[in-house]
Amino acid sequence: MSPLLSAKDLSWYIADSAILQDISLSLQQGELLGIIGPNGAGKSSLLQMLAGITQADKGELCLHDRPYTQFDRRSFAQALSYLEQDAQVNWPLLTEKVIELGRSPHLSAYGSLSEADRLAVQEAISVTGIQHLTGRNVSSLSQGEKMLVALTRVFATQADIILADEPVAALDPYHQLLIMELLHSHSKKPGAAAIVVLHDLGLAARFCDRLLLMSAGRIVSAGAPENVLCAENLREFYRILCYSDFSQALIQPLERL
Repeated sequence: MSPLLSAKDLSWYIADSAILQDISLSLQQGELLGIIGPNGAGKSSLLQMLAGITQADKGELCLHDRPYTQFDRRSFAQALSYLEQDAQVNWPLLTEKVIELGRSPHLSAYGSLSEADRLAVQEAISVTGIQHLTGRNVSSLSQGEKMLVALTRVFATQADIILADEPVAALDPYHQLLIMELLHSHSKKPGAAAIVVLHDLGLAARFCDRLLLMSAGRIVSAGAPENVLCAENLREFYRILCYSDFSQALIQPLERL
């Protein structure tokens, strides 16, 4: 089966520094792919490149077996939706107005919502269960509620592929689990998939079908969570000691170098 999204030999440099080096990956239908790694590994940089926000200095990106360069911005945004890290709304908008922004790739030249657009918005609100937040100014919401609104906006786009950059950072356990459940459920829809950047290794092990471990701008390990989150990788790349399997691990930091 052809991947929904693929990258081959991506490299990106700023001045003389390599931010990403020789990155190759594929995203299959029905897959929630997790990208993990220590701070500064290049995870967010990679996701922004997959989202078409930054351009690689070398390599190729394909969506549905077509190079990114063959897509116009409108059709690309209909196929792939990006949830940025710590998504912010800087205007005093009602939550439903923020969610309606997810329909922007589908709007006509006149920019007004059609009945199909309104239905997509209502379906997204129903999926995330935030009916109680409609009618409220988004600036009045908690961080977890804001992230749910941002994710609802992404769902309203109805894109098959979702890229989410640390969507559970700084959230309480309930919202962490809820958002990961929603992303996992989306990835299991026909023709759909998702990629999520995570720091929480427990959530990565629980929800992701496959993991990519990054370090210093490279993918250093890839595969099933139980294989990637092995004691050797945790010691070498996270500098922590792990005893037993990760789900029941005793973890402690190595001595400061």
